[in-house]
Amino acid sequence: MTSAATSGAGSPGSPGTSPGPLRGRGAHVLAIAAIALMSLNLRPAANSLGAVIPAIREDLGLSATAAGILNATPGLCFVVFGLAAPTVGARLGVQRTLVLALIAMVTGQLIRVSVPAVGIVFAGSVTALAGMAMGNILLPGLVRTLFPRHVPAITGMYTACMLGGATAASGLTVPIGRGLDGDWRAGMGSWALLTVLALIPWIGMLVTTRTERRRQPTTTLRLRTLLRNRVAWSMALLFAMQSMQAYVVTGWLSQILVDAGMDLAVAGSAVAVFVAAGLPLATVIPPLARRERRIPVLIVSLGVSYLIGYTGLLLWPAQGAWAWAVVIGMGGGTFPLMLMMITLRARTLAGLTALSAFAQCIGYTMAMIGPFVFGILHDLSGAWTVPILTLMASVVVMVIAGLHAARPRMLEDAGGRSP
Repeated sequence: MTSAATSGAGSPGSPGTSPGPLRGRGAHVLAIAAIALMSLNLRPAANSLGAVIPAIREDLGLSATAAGILNATPGLCFVVFGLAAPTVGARLGVQRTLVLALIAMVTGQLIRVSVPAVGIVFAGSVTALAGMAMGNILLPGLVRTLFPRHVPAITGMYTACMLGGATAASGLTVPIGRGLDGDWRAGMGSWALLTVLALIPWIGMLVTTRTERRRQPTTTLRLRTLLRNRVAWSMALLFAMQSMQAYVVTGWLSQILVDAGMDLAVAGSAVAVFVAAGLPLATVIPPLARRERRIPVLIVSLGVSYLIGYTGLLLWPAQGAWAWAVVIGMGGGTFPLMLMMITLRARTLAGLTALSAFAQCIGYTMAMIGPFVFGILHDLSGAWTVPILTLMASVVVMVIAGLHAARPRMLEDAGGRSP
Protein backbone atom coordinates (compact mmCIF):
# COMPACT_ATOMS: atom_id res chain seq x y z
CA MET A 1 0.00 0.00 0.00
CA THR A 2 1.75 3.11 -1.22
CA SER A 3 -1.15 5.50 -1.38
CA ALA A 4 -3.10 6.83 1.55
CA ALA A 5 -5.47 8.87 -0.56
CA THR A 6 -6.32 9.57 -4.15
CA SER A 7 -9.13 11.92 -4.92
CA GLY A 8 -10.25 14.97 -6.76
CA ALA A 9 -8.36 18.19 -6.53
CA GLY A 10 -9.85 21.39 -5.32
CA SER A 11 -12.38 22.10 -2.71
CA PRO A 12 -15.31 19.87 -2.05
CA GLY A 13 -17.98 20.37 -4.58
CA SER A 14 -15.66 21.60 -7.31
CA PRO A 15 -15.74 19.97 -10.74
CA GLY A 16 -14.06 16.62 -10.79
CA THR A 17 -14.56 15.80 -7.13
CA SER A 18 -17.35 13.81 -5.48
CA PRO A 19 -20.91 15.21 -5.68
CA GLY A 20 -21.17 18.85 -4.75
CA PRO A 21 -23.56 20.51 -2.30
CA LEU A 22 -27.11 19.21 -2.52
CA ARG A 23 -29.96 21.07 -4.14
CA GLY A 24 -33.57 20.69 -3.17
CA ARG A 25 -35.23 19.74 0.09
CA GLY A 26 -35.86 16.18 -1.01
CA ALA A 27 -32.18 15.62 -1.78
CA HIS A 28 -31.21 17.01 1.64
CA VAL A 29 -33.66 14.76 3.47
CA LEU A 30 -32.51 11.70 1.52
CA ALA A 31 -28.83 12.45 2.21
CA ILE A 32 -29.42 13.07 5.93
CA ALA A 33 -31.31 9.79 6.22
CA ALA A 34 -28.53 7.97 4.36
CA ILE A 35 -25.78 9.41 6.59
CA ALA A 36 -27.73 8.76 9.80
CA LEU A 37 -28.47 5.13 8.89
CA MET A 38 -24.89 4.55 7.72
CA SER A 39 -23.64 5.93 11.04
CA LEU A 40 -25.90 3.61 13.02
CA ASN A 41 -24.22 0.71 11.20
CA LEU A 42 -20.60 1.74 11.83
CA ARG A 43 -20.33 -0.15 15.13
CA PRO A 44 -22.87 -3.04 15.50
CA ALA A 45 -20.85 -5.47 13.36
CA ALA A 46 -18.02 -5.11 15.91
CA ASN A 47 -19.89 -4.52 19.17
CA SER A 48 -22.36 -7.37 18.66
CA LEU A 49 -19.37 -9.68 18.21
CA GLY A 50 -17.88 -8.66 21.55
CA ALA A 51 -21.23 -9.09 23.29
CA VAL A 52 -21.52 -12.81 22.37
CA ILE A 53 -17.87 -13.94 22.47
CA PRO A 54 -18.51 -16.21 25.52
CA ALA A 55 -21.41 -17.93 23.69
CA ILE A 56 -19.34 -18.31 20.49
CA ARG A 57 -16.51 -19.89 22.47
CA GLU A 58 -18.83 -22.39 24.12
CA ASP A 59 -20.67 -23.23 20.88
CA LEU A 60 -17.66 -23.56 18.58
CA GLY A 61 -15.08 -24.68 21.13
CA LEU A 62 -12.80 -21.68 20.57
CA SER A 63 -9.67 -21.45 22.65
CA ALA A 64 -8.93 -18.25 24.55
CA THR A 65 -6.25 -17.45 21.96
CA ALA A 66 -8.66 -17.90 19.04
CA ALA A 67 -11.29 -15.82 20.81
CA GLY A 68 -8.69 -13.11 21.41
CA ILE A 69 -7.84 -13.07 17.70
CA LEU A 70 -11.55 -12.84 16.84
CA ASN A 71 -11.94 -9.96 19.29
CA ALA A 72 -8.99 -8.20 17.64
CA THR A 73 -10.43 -8.39 14.11
CA PRO A 74 -12.31 -5.05 14.33
CA GLY A 75 -9.14 -3.10 15.06
CA LEU A 76 -7.15 -4.98 12.43
CA CYS A 77 -9.83 -4.43 9.79
CA PHE A 78 -10.01 -0.74 10.68
CA VAL A 79 -6.33 -0.47 9.84
CA VAL A 80 -6.06 -2.67 6.73
CA PHE A 81 -9.28 -1.72 4.96
CA GLY A 82 -9.21 1.83 6.28
CA LEU A 83 -5.96 2.48 4.44
CA ALA A 84 -7.50 1.12 1.24
CA ALA A 85 -10.68 3.18 1.51
CA PRO A 86 -9.43 6.48 -0.01
CA THR A 87 -8.05 4.80 -3.13
CA VAL A 88 -11.17 2.67 -3.64
CA GLY A 89 -13.39 5.70 -3.04
CA ALA A 90 -11.48 7.75 -5.61
CA ARG A 91 -11.67 5.04 -8.27
CA LEU A 92 -15.30 4.00 -7.83
CA GLY A 93 -16.77 7.16 -6.38
CA VAL A 94 -17.47 7.73 -2.70
CA GLN A 95 -21.20 7.01 -2.87
CA ARG A 96 -20.72 3.79 -4.84
CA THR A 97 -18.03 2.70 -2.41
CA LEU A 98 -20.30 3.32 0.57
CA VAL A 99 -23.09 1.28 -1.07
CA LEU A 100 -20.61 -1.56 -1.60
CA ALA A 101 -19.49 -1.16 2.03
CA LEU A 102 -23.08 -1.62 3.22
CA ILE A 103 -23.48 -4.67 0.97
CA ALA A 104 -20.30 -6.11 2.50
CA MET A 105 -21.70 -5.48 6.00
CA VAL A 106 -24.96 -7.28 5.19
CA THR A 107 -23.18 -10.17 3.49
CA GLY A 108 -20.61 -10.60 6.25
CA GLN A 109 -23.13 -10.45 9.08
CA LEU A 110 -25.27 -13.11 7.42
CA ILE A 111 -22.34 -15.34 6.48
CA ARG A 112 -20.93 -15.53 10.00
CA VAL A 113 -24.20 -16.75 11.50
CA SER A 114 -25.18 -19.12 8.68
CA VAL A 115 -22.74 -22.02 9.13
CA PRO A 116 -21.52 -23.39 12.51
CA ALA A 117 -17.84 -23.33 11.60
CA VAL A 118 -14.97 -21.29 13.02
CA GLY A 119 -13.62 -20.37 9.57
CA ILE A 120 -17.02 -19.06 8.47
CA VAL A 121 -17.35 -16.87 11.58
CA PHE A 122 -13.92 -15.37 10.89
CA ALA A 123 -14.57 -14.89 7.16
CA GLY A 124 -17.96 -13.29 7.73
CA SER A 125 -16.59 -11.01 10.43
CA VAL A 126 -13.75 -9.80 8.21
CA THR A 127 -16.19 -9.12 5.35
CA ALA A 128 -18.59 -7.14 7.55
CA LEU A 129 -15.81 -5.24 9.30
CA ALA A 130 -14.17 -4.35 5.97
CA GLY A 131 -17.34 -2.51 4.98
CA MET A 132 -17.50 -0.85 8.38
CA ALA A 133 -13.89 0.36 8.06
CA MET A 134 -14.58 1.87 4.62
CA GLY A 135 -17.55 3.78 5.99
CA ASN A 136 -15.53 5.11 8.93
CA ILE A 137 -12.93 6.65 6.65
CA LEU A 138 -15.08 8.01 3.82
CA LEU A 139 -18.05 9.45 5.69
CA PRO A 140 -16.35 12.63 7.06
CA GLY A 141 -15.30 13.72 3.58
CA LEU A 142 -18.74 13.07 2.14
CA VAL A 143 -20.34 15.13 4.91
CA ARG A 144 -18.18 18.13 4.04
CA THR A 145 -18.86 17.62 0.34
CA LEU A 146 -22.64 17.34 0.57
CA PHE A 147 -23.19 19.80 3.44
CA PRO A 148 -20.35 22.36 3.29
CA ARG A 149 -22.36 24.92 5.29
CA HIS A 150 -23.63 22.48 7.91
CA VAL A 151 -20.60 20.35 8.75
CA PRO A 152 -20.83 20.79 12.57
CA ALA A 153 -24.53 19.87 12.73
CA ILE A 154 -24.22 16.85 10.43
CA THR A 155 -21.01 15.71 12.16
CA GLY A 156 -22.78 15.90 15.51
CA MET A 157 -25.72 13.95 14.17
CA TYR A 158 -23.69 11.12 12.67
CA THR A 159 -21.41 10.88 15.71
CA ALA A 160 -24.43 10.55 18.00
CA CYS A 161 -25.90 7.91 15.68
CA MET A 162 -22.59 6.03 15.67
CA LEU A 163 -22.41 5.99 19.47
CA GLY A 164 -26.08 5.05 19.66
CA GLY A 165 -25.50 2.10 17.35
CA ALA A 166 -22.54 1.01 19.46
CA THR A 167 -24.54 1.22 22.68
CA ALA A 168 -27.48 -0.67 21.21
CA ALA A 169 -25.35 -3.46 19.79
CA SER A 170 -23.48 -3.94 23.07
CA GLY A 171 -26.59 -3.95 25.23
CA LEU A 172 -29.29 -5.50 23.03
CA THR A 173 -27.60 -8.30 21.07
CA VAL A 174 -28.07 -10.92 23.77
CA PRO A 175 -31.64 -9.87 24.73
CA ILE A 176 -32.68 -9.82 21.04
CA GLY A 177 -31.33 -13.35 20.57
CA ARG A 178 -33.18 -14.60 23.63
CA GLY A 179 -36.35 -12.76 22.61
CA LEU A 180 -36.26 -14.53 19.26
CA ASP A 181 -35.86 -17.86 21.08
CA GLY A 182 -32.50 -18.26 19.38
CA ASP A 183 -28.83 -18.44 20.30
CA TRP A 184 -26.03 -15.96 19.66
CA ARG A 185 -26.59 -16.25 15.89
CA ALA A 186 -30.08 -14.78 16.10
CA GLY A 187 -28.91 -11.82 18.16
CA MET A 188 -25.82 -11.04 16.11
CA GLY A 189 -27.47 -11.67 12.75
CA SER A 190 -30.41 -9.39 13.53
CA TRP A 191 -28.24 -6.32 12.98
CA ALA A 192 -28.08 -7.15 9.27
CA LEU A 193 -31.69 -5.89 9.05
CA LEU A 194 -30.53 -2.41 10.13
CA THR A 195 -27.88 -2.51 7.41
CA VAL A 196 -30.44 -3.49 4.77
CA LEU A 197 -32.54 -0.52 5.88
CA ALA A 198 -29.52 1.76 5.40
CA LEU A 199 -29.09 0.56 1.82
CA ILE A 200 -32.45 2.04 0.76
CA PRO A 201 -31.56 5.76 0.91
CA TRP A 202 -28.04 5.13 -0.41
CA ILE A 203 -29.36 3.37 -3.49
CA GLY A 204 -31.85 6.23 -3.84
CA MET A 205 -28.98 8.70 -3.80
CA LEU A 206 -27.17 6.78 -6.54
CA VAL A 207 -30.29 6.81 -8.70
CA THR A 208 -30.97 10.54 -8.24
CA THR A 209 -27.38 11.83 -8.18
CA ARG A 210 -25.61 11.87 -11.52
CA THR A 211 -22.69 14.19 -10.77
CA GLU A 212 -20.30 11.60 -9.36
CA ARG A 213 -17.90 10.15 -11.92
CA ARG A 214 -16.51 6.64 -11.85
CA ARG A 215 -12.91 7.83 -11.98
CA GLN A 216 -11.71 11.11 -10.53
CA PRO A 217 -8.85 13.40 -11.64
CA THR A 218 -6.05 12.46 -9.31
CA THR A 219 -4.22 14.50 -6.75
CA THR A 220 -2.39 12.00 -4.57
CA LEU A 221 -1.31 12.21 -0.95
CA ARG A 222 1.10 9.34 -0.44
CA LEU A 223 1.56 7.48 2.81
CA ARG A 224 5.30 8.12 2.93
CA THR A 225 4.74 11.89 2.77
CA LEU A 226 2.07 11.76 5.48
CA LEU A 227 4.60 9.99 7.68
CA ARG A 228 6.57 13.25 7.60
CA ASN A 229 3.52 15.47 8.10
CA ARG A 230 3.19 17.18 11.49
CA VAL A 231 -0.55 17.82 11.15
CA ALA A 232 -1.17 14.16 10.29
CA TRP A 233 0.88 12.90 13.25
CA SER A 234 -0.67 15.28 15.78
CA MET A 235 -4.16 14.14 14.71
CA ALA A 236 -3.08 10.48 14.75
CA LEU A 237 -1.64 10.80 18.27
CA LEU A 238 -4.77 12.58 19.48
CA PHE A 239 -6.91 9.84 17.93
CA ALA A 240 -4.74 7.12 19.48
CA MET A 241 -4.80 8.50 23.01
CA GLN A 242 -8.55 9.15 22.96
CA SER A 243 -9.33 5.72 21.50
CA MET A 244 -7.09 4.16 24.14
CA GLN A 245 -9.27 5.70 26.87
CA ALA A 246 -12.38 4.18 25.29
CA TYR A 247 -10.81 0.73 24.78
CA VAL A 248 -9.40 0.53 28.31
CA VAL A 249 -12.51 1.82 30.10
CA THR A 250 -14.85 -0.40 28.10
CA GLY A 251 -12.66 -3.44 28.68
CA TRP A 252 -11.60 -2.96 32.30
CA LEU A 253 -14.03 -0.66 34.17
CA SER A 254 -16.33 -3.46 35.32
CA GLN A 255 -13.37 -5.51 36.58
CA ILE A 256 -12.01 -2.51 38.53
CA LEU A 257 -15.39 -1.99 40.20
CA VAL A 258 -15.89 -5.70 40.96
CA ASP A 259 -12.46 -5.77 42.61
CA ALA A 260 -13.60 -2.77 44.67
CA GLY A 261 -16.48 -4.86 46.02
CA MET A 262 -19.35 -4.08 43.64
CA ASP A 263 -21.79 -6.61 42.22
CA LEU A 264 -21.01 -7.66 38.63
CA ALA A 265 -24.40 -6.53 37.28
CA VAL A 266 -24.03 -3.07 38.84
CA ALA A 267 -20.43 -2.82 37.65
CA GLY A 268 -21.53 -3.74 34.14
CA SER A 269 -24.19 -1.02 34.19
CA ALA A 270 -21.46 1.53 34.88
CA VAL A 271 -19.93 0.68 31.49
CA ALA A 272 -23.27 1.44 29.82
CA VAL A 273 -23.43 4.73 31.74
CA PHE A 274 -19.93 5.57 30.49
CA VAL A 275 -20.99 5.07 26.86
CA ALA A 276 -24.32 6.90 27.26
CA ALA A 277 -22.70 9.92 28.90
CA GLY A 278 -20.95 10.77 25.66
CA LEU A 279 -24.11 10.84 23.54
CA PRO A 280 -25.31 14.39 24.40
CA LEU A 281 -21.83 15.81 23.83
CA ALA A 282 -21.73 14.27 20.36
CA THR A 283 -24.32 16.81 19.23
CA VAL A 284 -22.94 19.75 21.21
CA ILE A 285 -19.17 19.57 20.64
CA PRO A 286 -18.97 19.87 16.81
CA PRO A 287 -20.95 23.17 16.65
CA LEU A 288 -18.82 24.58 19.48
CA ALA A 289 -15.66 23.60 17.60
CA ARG A 290 -16.77 25.53 14.52
CA ARG A 291 -14.84 28.52 15.90
CA GLU A 292 -11.15 27.64 15.97
CA ARG A 293 -10.38 29.59 19.14
CA ARG A 294 -12.70 27.33 21.14
CA ILE A 295 -10.91 24.11 20.22
CA PRO A 296 -7.97 24.44 22.70
CA VAL A 297 -10.43 25.23 25.52
CA LEU A 298 -12.52 22.18 24.61
CA ILE A 299 -9.46 19.92 24.49
CA VAL A 300 -8.24 21.00 27.93
CA SER A 301 -11.74 20.82 29.43
CA LEU A 302 -12.36 17.31 28.13
CA GLY A 303 -8.91 16.22 29.32
CA VAL A 304 -9.67 17.57 32.80
CA SER A 305 -12.95 15.64 32.79
CA TYR A 306 -11.02 12.43 32.15
CA LEU A 307 -8.56 13.22 34.95
CA ILE A 308 -11.32 13.99 37.48
CA GLY A 309 -13.08 10.73 36.67
CA TYR A 310 -9.89 8.66 36.92
CA THR A 311 -8.97 10.34 40.22
CA GLY A 312 -12.35 9.38 41.65
CA LEU A 313 -11.98 5.86 40.29
CA LEU A 314 -8.58 5.64 41.93
CA LEU A 315 -9.58 6.97 45.37
CA TRP A 316 -13.28 6.08 45.81
CA PRO A 317 -14.15 3.51 43.11
CA ALA A 318 -17.22 1.87 44.65
CA GLN A 319 -18.65 4.93 46.42
CA GLY A 320 -19.20 6.97 43.28
CA ALA A 321 -18.94 4.46 40.45
CA TRP A 322 -21.71 5.88 38.28
CA ALA A 323 -20.54 9.45 38.87
CA TRP A 324 -17.03 8.57 37.73
CA ALA A 325 -18.46 6.73 34.73
CA VAL A 326 -20.41 9.86 33.75
CA VAL A 327 -17.41 12.18 34.13
CA ILE A 328 -15.11 9.83 32.21
CA GLY A 329 -17.81 9.48 29.54
CA MET A 330 -17.97 13.26 29.23
CA GLY A 331 -14.23 13.20 28.52
CA GLY A 332 -15.18 10.97 25.60
CA GLY A 333 -16.54 14.11 23.96
CA THR A 334 -13.03 14.28 22.53
CA PHE A 335 -14.18 11.76 19.90
CA PRO A 336 -16.71 14.01 18.09
CA LEU A 337 -14.25 16.88 18.51
CA MET A 338 -11.61 14.86 16.64
CA LEU A 339 -13.99 14.08 13.81
CA MET A 340 -14.80 17.77 13.50
CA MET A 341 -11.11 18.71 13.58
CA ILE A 342 -10.39 16.33 10.70
CA THR A 343 -12.75 18.37 8.51
CA LEU A 344 -11.01 21.60 9.60
CA ARG A 345 -7.41 20.50 9.01
CA ALA A 346 -7.52 19.81 5.27
CA ARG A 347 -8.20 22.20 2.41
CA THR A 348 -9.07 19.61 -0.25
CA LEU A 349 -11.21 16.50 -0.33
CA ALA A 350 -8.06 14.49 -1.07
CA GLY A 351 -6.43 15.92 2.04
CA LEU A 352 -9.47 15.35 4.22
CA THR A 353 -9.80 11.72 3.18
CA ALA A 354 -6.07 11.14 3.59
CA LEU A 355 -6.08 12.68 7.05
CA SER A 356 -9.12 10.63 8.07
CA ALA A 357 -7.42 7.43 6.90
CA PHE A 358 -4.03 8.22 8.45
CA ALA A 359 -5.36 9.48 11.80
CA GLN A 360 -7.81 6.62 12.28
CA CYS A 361 -5.58 3.79 11.05
CA ILE A 362 -2.44 4.88 12.91
CA GLY A 363 -4.56 5.87 15.89
CA TYR A 364 -6.41 2.56 16.17
CA THR A 365 -3.15 0.63 15.73
CA MET A 366 -1.60 2.47 18.68
CA ALA A 367 -4.79 2.38 20.75
CA MET A 368 -5.16 -1.41 20.52
CA ILE A 369 -2.04 -1.75 22.66
CA GLY A 370 -3.70 0.08 25.56
CA PRO A 371 -5.89 -2.66 27.07
CA PHE A 372 -3.02 -5.18 26.93
CA VAL A 373 -0.59 -2.80 28.65
CA PHE A 374 -3.25 -1.92 31.24
CA GLY A 375 -3.72 -5.59 32.11
CA ILE A 376 0.03 -6.26 32.22
CA LEU A 377 0.57 -3.32 34.59
CA HIS A 378 -2.11 -4.72 36.88
CA ASP A 379 -0.49 -8.16 36.90
CA LEU A 380 2.93 -6.69 37.63
CA SER A 381 1.77 -4.31 40.37
CA GLY A 382 -1.02 -6.45 41.84
CA ALA A 383 -3.42 -3.48 42.00
CA TRP A 384 -5.14 -0.90 39.84
CA THR A 385 -3.22 2.16 41.04
CA VAL A 386 -0.33 1.97 38.59
CA PRO A 387 -2.54 1.21 35.55
CA ILE A 388 -4.90 4.11 36.33
CA LEU A 389 -2.00 6.51 36.90
CA THR A 390 -0.56 5.41 33.54
CA LEU A 391 -3.93 6.05 31.91
CA MET A 392 -3.94 9.52 33.45
CA ALA A 393 -0.51 10.15 31.97
CA SER A 394 -1.86 9.17 28.55
CA VAL A 395 -4.57 11.83 28.98
CA VAL A 396 -1.83 14.43 29.39
CA VAL A 397 -0.25 13.19 26.14
CA MET A 398 -3.68 13.42 24.50
CA VAL A 399 -4.12 17.03 25.58
CA ILE A 400 -0.64 18.00 24.35
CA ALA A 401 -1.27 16.32 20.98
CA GLY A 402 -4.70 17.96 20.81
CA LEU A 403 -3.31 21.43 21.44
CA HIS A 404 -0.72 20.84 18.72
CA ALA A 405 -3.46 19.68 16.32
CA ALA A 406 -5.58 22.71 17.29
CA ARG A 407 -3.13 25.11 15.68
CA PRO A 408 -4.79 26.59 12.57
CA ARG A 409 -2.68 24.76 9.96
CA MET A 410 -3.72 22.71 6.96
CA LEU A 411 -2.46 19.25 6.04
CA GLU A 412 -1.54 20.39 2.53
CA ASP A 413 0.66 23.17 3.93
CA ALA A 414 2.64 20.87 6.23
CA GLY A 415 4.48 18.74 3.70
CA GLY A 416 1.75 16.23 2.81
CA ARG A 417 1.43 16.74 -0.94
CA SER A 418 3.34 14.49 -3.26
CA PRO A 419 5.31 15.92 -6.15
